[in-house]
Amino acid sequence: VNVEEGPSEDRHMTTGLHTVKDIYCSRCRSVLGWKYERAYEQSQRYKEGKYILEKQLLTDVI
Repeated sequence: VNVEEGPSEDRHMTTGLHTVKDIYCSRCRSVLGWKYERAYEQSQRYKEGKYILEKQLLTDVI
């Protein structure tokens, strides 16, 4: 596994309240994005267990 998960926290996002965990590079510990743990709205439940990588946080390693 190339990522490690931080602690769960509730965040208000544009699509509603979600419980998420930040995900970190297991090598350099940089934040890469987050993982959806729980969606409070039924219409958003499809996100549970999915990872979001923020493109602006990713860098090339040579």
